[in-house]
Amino acid sequence: MSVRLRRLQADYERIKAAFTGDACIRLLDTIGNPPEKYQFEFLVPSLQMDAATKVVRRHNHFVAEISLTNAYPRMSPQCRMLTPVFHPNIAPHAICIGDHWAAGESLPNLIVRIAEMLVFQSYNVKSPLNGEAAKWVELNQRSLPLDDADFSSLVEAGGILGHNSDGSLRAAGTACANCGSANGIELRSCVNGHVVCGDCSMPCPSCGDLVCLQCKLYRCEECGASVCGKCVRKCPGCGKTVCRTHAGTCHVCGLDFCTDCLISCDACGRPTCAKHVVRAEINDVPGYACHTCVAEATAAEEEAEASPGDGSEP
Repeated sequence: MSVRLRRLQADYERIKAAFTGDACIRLLDTIGNPPEKYQFEFLVPSLQMDAATKVVRRHNHFVAEISLTNAYPRMSPQCRMLTPVFHPNIAPHAICIGDHWAAGESLPNLIVRIAEMLVFQSYNVKSPLNGEAAKWVELNQRSLPLDDADFSSLVEAGGILGHNSDGSLRAAGTACANCGSANGIELRSCVNGHVVCGDCSMPCPSCGDLVCLQCKLYRCEECGASVCGKCVRKCPGCGKTVCRTHAGTCHVCGLDFCTDCLISCDACGRPTCAKHVVRAEINDVPGYACHTCVAEATAAEEEAEASPGDGSEP
Protein backbone atom coordinates (compact mmCIF):
# COMPACT_ATOMS: atom_id res chain seq x y z
CA MET A 1 0.00 0.00 0.00
CA SER A 2 1.37 3.44 -0.96
CA VAL A 3 2.10 6.17 1.58
CA ARG A 4 -0.94 8.16 0.40
CA LEU A 5 -3.27 5.18 0.77
CA ARG A 6 -1.89 4.48 4.24
CA ARG A 7 -2.57 8.13 5.16
CA LEU A 8 -6.15 7.82 3.87
CA GLN A 9 -6.64 4.67 5.92
CA ALA A 10 -5.19 6.36 9.00
CA ASP A 11 -7.59 9.29 8.52
CA TYR A 12 -10.50 6.87 8.37
CA GLU A 13 -9.38 5.19 11.60
CA ARG A 14 -9.10 8.58 13.32
CA ILE A 15 -12.59 9.55 12.20
CA LYS A 16 -14.11 6.28 13.44
CA ALA A 17 -12.36 6.79 16.78
CA ALA A 18 -13.48 10.41 17.13
CA PHE A 19 -17.12 10.41 15.96
CA THR A 20 -18.96 7.51 17.49
CA GLY A 21 -22.24 7.01 19.30
CA ASP A 22 -24.80 9.80 19.50
CA ALA A 23 -22.44 12.74 18.95
CA CYS A 24 -23.68 15.93 17.31
CA ILE A 25 -21.32 15.19 14.41
CA ARG A 26 -21.97 11.94 12.58
CA LEU A 27 -20.36 10.17 9.64
CA LEU A 28 -23.05 9.58 7.02
CA ASP A 29 -21.26 8.12 4.03
CA THR A 30 -17.88 7.48 2.42
CA ILE A 31 -16.63 6.88 -1.11
CA GLY A 32 -13.50 4.86 -1.81
CA ASN A 33 -11.54 2.20 0.03
CA PRO A 34 -9.88 3.76 1.92
CA PRO A 35 -12.27 6.73 1.72
CA GLU A 36 -11.40 9.77 -0.39
CA LYS A 37 -14.76 11.47 0.08
CA TYR A 38 -16.86 11.86 3.22
CA GLN A 39 -20.30 13.15 4.11
CA PHE A 40 -20.90 14.35 7.65
CA GLU A 41 -24.09 15.27 9.45
CA PHE A 42 -23.96 18.21 11.87
CA LEU A 43 -26.80 18.35 14.42
CA VAL A 44 -25.98 21.88 15.55
CA PRO A 45 -27.76 25.23 15.33
CA SER A 46 -26.83 27.46 12.41
CA LEU A 47 -28.54 29.89 10.03
CA GLN A 48 -30.31 29.79 6.69
CA MET A 49 -31.79 32.61 4.64
CA ASP A 50 -35.12 32.20 2.85
CA ALA A 51 -34.40 33.09 -0.78
CA ALA A 52 -37.86 34.57 -1.35
CA THR A 53 -38.42 36.54 1.86
CA LYS A 54 -34.75 37.18 2.81
CA VAL A 55 -35.64 36.14 6.36
CA VAL A 56 -32.78 34.62 8.37
CA ARG A 57 -33.84 31.65 10.48
CA ARG A 58 -32.21 28.97 12.63
CA HIS A 59 -31.86 25.41 11.45
CA ASN A 60 -30.46 22.40 13.30
CA HIS A 61 -29.47 19.89 10.64
CA PHE A 62 -26.68 20.29 8.09
CA VAL A 63 -24.70 18.01 5.81
CA ALA A 64 -21.17 18.72 4.58
CA GLU A 65 -18.96 16.96 2.05
CA ILE A 66 -15.18 16.65 2.34
CA SER A 67 -13.12 15.49 -0.66
CA LEU A 68 -9.46 14.49 -0.49
CA THR A 69 -7.76 15.27 -3.81
CA ASN A 70 -4.70 13.57 -5.28
CA ALA A 71 -2.63 16.43 -3.80
CA TYR A 72 -3.82 15.63 -0.25
CA PRO A 73 -2.38 15.94 2.39
CA ARG A 74 -0.02 18.57 0.95
CA MET A 75 -3.05 20.51 -0.26
CA SER A 76 -6.08 21.07 1.91
CA PRO A 77 -9.28 19.03 1.51
CA GLN A 78 -12.07 20.48 -0.60
CA CYS A 79 -15.06 21.19 1.64
CA ARG A 80 -18.61 22.19 0.70
CA MET A 81 -22.02 22.23 2.32
CA LEU A 82 -24.77 20.08 0.82
CA THR A 83 -27.29 21.97 2.99
CA PRO A 84 -27.74 25.75 2.50
CA VAL A 85 -25.99 27.81 5.20
CA PHE A 86 -26.03 31.56 5.81
CA HIS A 87 -22.47 32.26 6.97
CA PRO A 88 -19.80 34.81 5.93
CA ASN A 89 -17.25 32.11 5.10
CA ILE A 90 -19.48 29.50 3.50
CA ALA A 91 -20.63 29.64 -0.13
CA PRO A 92 -22.61 27.03 -2.09
CA HIS A 93 -19.39 25.78 -3.69
CA ALA A 94 -16.94 25.95 -0.79
CA ILE A 95 -16.26 26.25 2.93
CA CYS A 96 -13.38 28.61 3.61
CA ILE A 97 -11.27 26.63 6.10
CA GLY A 98 -8.66 29.39 6.22
CA ASP A 99 -5.03 29.68 5.15
CA HIS A 100 -3.63 27.61 7.99
CA TRP A 101 -4.00 24.08 6.63
CA ALA A 102 -0.97 21.91 7.26
CA ALA A 103 -0.44 18.30 6.26
CA GLY A 104 -0.20 17.41 9.93
CA GLU A 105 -3.75 18.51 10.72
CA SER A 106 -6.09 15.57 11.19
CA LEU A 107 -9.46 15.30 9.49
CA PRO A 108 -11.30 15.13 12.84
CA ASN A 109 -9.83 18.53 13.76
CA LEU A 110 -10.96 19.94 10.41
CA ILE A 111 -14.46 18.57 10.94
CA VAL A 112 -14.55 20.21 14.38
CA ARG A 113 -13.56 23.52 12.77
CA ILE A 114 -16.55 23.24 10.42
CA ALA A 115 -18.86 22.68 13.41
CA GLU A 116 -17.38 25.75 15.11
CA MET A 117 -18.07 27.77 11.96
CA LEU A 118 -21.66 26.57 11.73
CA VAL A 119 -22.50 27.76 15.26
CA PHE A 120 -20.59 31.02 14.69
CA GLN A 121 -17.85 30.35 17.19
CA SER A 122 -15.60 31.05 14.21
CA TYR A 123 -16.12 33.54 11.37
CA ASN A 124 -14.27 36.22 9.43
CA VAL A 125 -16.14 39.21 8.06
CA LYS A 126 -13.07 40.89 6.54
CA SER A 127 -12.73 38.51 3.57
CA PRO A 128 -16.15 36.86 3.26
CA LEU A 129 -17.48 34.41 0.70
CA ASN A 130 -20.96 35.71 1.48
CA GLY A 131 -21.02 39.49 1.81
CA GLU A 132 -24.68 39.61 2.85
CA ALA A 133 -24.01 37.20 5.72
CA ALA A 134 -20.98 39.26 6.76
CA LYS A 135 -23.16 42.39 7.05
CA TRP A 136 -25.75 40.45 9.06
CA VAL A 137 -23.07 39.20 11.48
CA GLU A 138 -21.72 42.72 12.03
CA LEU A 139 -25.21 43.86 13.02
CA ASN A 140 -26.00 40.84 15.21
CA GLN A 141 -22.75 40.01 16.99
CA ARG A 142 -24.43 40.18 20.41
CA SER A 143 -26.55 37.13 19.56
CA LEU A 144 -23.53 35.03 18.56
CA PRO A 145 -22.35 32.33 18.94
CA LEU A 146 -25.46 30.22 18.54
CA ASP A 147 -23.95 27.45 20.69
CA ASP A 148 -21.13 27.42 23.26
CA ALA A 149 -20.44 23.68 22.98
CA ASP A 150 -16.82 22.52 23.10
CA PHE A 151 -16.70 20.48 19.89
CA SER A 152 -12.99 19.81 20.30
CA SER A 153 -13.88 17.45 23.15
CA LEU A 154 -15.26 15.07 20.51
CA VAL A 155 -11.71 14.48 19.32
CA GLU A 156 -9.84 12.20 21.71
CA ALA A 157 -7.13 13.95 23.72
CA GLY A 158 -3.54 12.93 23.16
CA GLY A 159 -3.70 12.51 19.40
CA ILE A 160 -5.56 9.23 18.94
CA LEU A 161 -4.61 7.60 15.63
CA GLY A 162 -7.34 4.99 15.53
CA HIS A 163 -7.83 1.48 16.87
CA ASN A 164 -5.48 -1.46 17.25
CA SER A 165 -6.49 -4.93 16.01
CA ASP A 166 -7.79 -5.77 19.50
CA GLY A 167 -10.06 -2.74 19.53
CA SER A 168 -7.97 -0.63 21.90
CA LEU A 169 -7.16 2.96 21.01
CA ARG A 170 -3.82 3.56 19.30
CA ALA A 171 -2.13 6.61 20.82
CA ALA A 172 0.15 9.09 19.07
CA GLY A 173 3.82 8.13 19.26
CA THR A 174 3.16 4.42 18.88
CA ALA A 175 2.55 4.58 15.13
CA CYS A 176 3.47 6.79 12.19
CA ALA A 177 1.58 10.07 12.66
CA ASN A 178 1.08 10.35 8.90
CA CYS A 179 0.18 6.90 7.55
CA GLY A 180 -0.60 5.03 10.78
CA SER A 181 1.90 2.18 10.22
CA ALA A 182 2.83 0.53 13.50
CA ASN A 183 3.77 -3.14 13.26
CA GLY A 184 7.51 -3.70 13.54
CA ILE A 185 8.59 -0.56 11.71
CA GLU A 186 11.23 1.93 12.80
CA LEU A 187 9.78 5.25 13.90
CA ARG A 188 11.77 8.45 13.99
CA SER A 189 11.13 12.00 15.12
CA CYS A 190 11.35 14.75 12.51
CA VAL A 191 12.64 18.27 13.13
CA ASN A 192 9.13 19.38 14.18
CA GLY A 193 8.61 16.48 16.59
CA HIS A 194 6.31 14.33 14.44
CA VAL A 195 6.84 10.61 14.99
CA VAL A 196 6.84 9.04 11.52
CA CYS A 197 8.12 6.06 9.55
CA GLY A 198 10.88 6.13 6.95
CA ASP A 199 8.42 6.20 4.03
CA CYS A 200 6.88 9.41 5.37
CA SER A 201 10.11 11.29 6.08
CA MET A 202 13.13 12.59 4.19
CA PRO A 203 16.09 14.90 4.77
CA CYS A 204 15.63 18.56 3.89
CA PRO A 205 17.69 19.01 0.68
CA SER A 206 19.14 22.24 2.06
CA CYS A 207 20.08 21.56 5.70
CA GLY A 208 19.73 17.79 5.92
CA ASP A 209 17.39 17.84 8.94
CA LEU A 210 14.67 15.18 8.89
CA VAL A 211 11.27 16.45 7.73
CA CYS A 212 8.09 14.50 7.14
CA LEU A 213 4.89 14.65 5.14
CA GLN A 214 3.23 16.48 8.02
CA CYS A 215 5.81 19.26 7.98
CA LYS A 216 5.11 22.32 5.91
CA LEU A 217 7.63 22.58 3.09
CA TYR A 218 8.35 25.55 0.85
CA ARG A 219 9.24 25.49 -2.85
CA CYS A 220 12.21 27.58 -3.94
CA GLU A 221 11.20 29.67 -6.96
CA GLU A 222 14.75 29.53 -8.28
CA CYS A 223 15.72 25.83 -8.16
CA GLY A 224 12.35 24.20 -7.43
CA ALA A 225 13.60 22.37 -4.32
CA SER A 226 11.21 21.83 -1.40
CA VAL A 227 12.89 22.93 1.83
CA CYS A 228 11.94 23.16 5.50
CA GLY A 229 10.87 26.35 7.25
CA LYS A 230 14.36 26.90 8.62
CA CYS A 231 15.83 27.05 5.12
CA VAL A 232 13.24 29.20 3.36
CA ARG A 233 13.67 32.92 2.74
CA LYS A 234 11.02 35.42 1.66
CA CYS A 235 12.79 38.14 -0.31
CA PRO A 236 11.67 41.59 0.95
CA GLY A 237 12.73 43.07 -2.38
CA CYS A 238 10.71 41.10 -4.93
CA GLY A 239 8.65 38.79 -2.70
CA LYS A 240 10.04 35.55 -4.13
CA THR A 241 10.34 32.49 -1.92
CA VAL A 242 13.81 30.98 -2.20
CA CYS A 243 15.99 28.47 -0.39
CA ARG A 244 19.00 29.67 1.53
CA THR A 245 21.29 28.55 -1.33
CA HIS A 246 19.67 31.20 -3.52
CA ALA A 247 19.58 33.89 -0.85
CA GLY A 248 22.09 36.20 0.76
CA THR A 249 22.23 38.79 3.52
CA CYS A 250 22.62 42.52 2.91
CA HIS A 251 25.55 43.51 5.12
CA VAL A 252 24.04 46.96 5.71
CA CYS A 253 20.52 46.14 6.91
CA GLY A 254 21.00 42.48 7.77
CA LEU A 255 17.92 41.29 5.86
CA ASP A 256 17.89 38.18 3.65
CA PHE A 257 17.24 38.77 -0.05
CA CYS A 258 17.21 36.53 -3.11
CA THR A 259 20.44 36.67 -5.10
CA ASP A 260 18.72 38.66 -7.88
CA CYS A 261 18.01 41.50 -5.45
CA LEU A 262 21.57 41.76 -4.12
CA ILE A 263 24.39 43.79 -5.66
CA SER A 264 28.07 43.29 -4.92
CA CYS A 265 29.61 46.53 -3.71
CA ASP A 266 32.45 47.50 -6.09
CA ALA A 267 34.43 48.89 -3.17
CA CYS A 268 34.27 46.14 -0.54
CA GLY A 269 32.73 43.29 -2.51
CA ARG A 270 30.05 42.56 0.10
CA PRO A 271 26.41 41.81 -0.94
CA THR A 272 24.09 44.79 -0.59
CA CYS A 273 20.39 45.28 -1.28
CA ALA A 274 19.21 47.89 -3.77
CA LYS A 275 18.04 50.16 -0.97
CA HIS A 276 21.53 50.45 0.46
CA VAL A 277 23.64 50.79 -2.68
CA VAL A 278 24.21 53.86 -4.88
CA ARG A 279 26.07 54.78 -8.02
CA ALA A 280 29.31 56.39 -6.93
CA GLU A 281 32.95 56.86 -7.82
CA ILE A 282 35.24 54.87 -5.60
CA ASN A 283 38.93 55.68 -6.15
CA ASP A 284 37.88 57.66 -9.24
CA VAL A 285 36.23 54.58 -10.76
CA PRO A 286 32.44 54.71 -11.32
CA GLY A 287 30.43 51.78 -10.01
CA TYR A 288 28.10 50.67 -7.24
CA ALA A 289 29.00 51.36 -3.64
CA CYS A 290 27.22 50.38 -0.45
CA HIS A 291 26.18 53.02 2.05
CA THR A 292 28.91 51.87 4.42
CA CYS A 293 31.68 52.44 1.89
CA VAL A 294 30.20 55.78 0.80
CA ALA A 295 30.03 56.93 4.41
CA GLU A 296 33.62 55.84 5.03
CA ALA A 297 34.84 57.59 1.86
CA THR A 298 32.94 60.78 2.76
CA ALA A 299 34.36 60.74 6.28
CA ALA A 300 37.89 60.28 4.91
CA GLU A 301 37.47 63.22 2.52
CA GLU A 302 36.13 65.48 5.28
CA GLU A 303 39.00 64.48 7.55
CA ALA A 304 41.53 65.25 4.81
CA GLU A 305 39.98 68.66 4.17
CA ALA A 306 39.96 69.45 7.87
CA SER A 307 43.61 68.45 8.43
CA PRO A 308 46.08 71.43 8.54
CA GLY A 309 48.94 71.57 5.99
CA ASP A 310 52.62 71.02 6.95
CA GLY A 311 53.38 74.76 6.55
CA SER A 312 55.91 74.34 3.70
CA GLU A 313 56.02 76.85 0.88
CA PRO A 314 54.82 75.73 -2.54
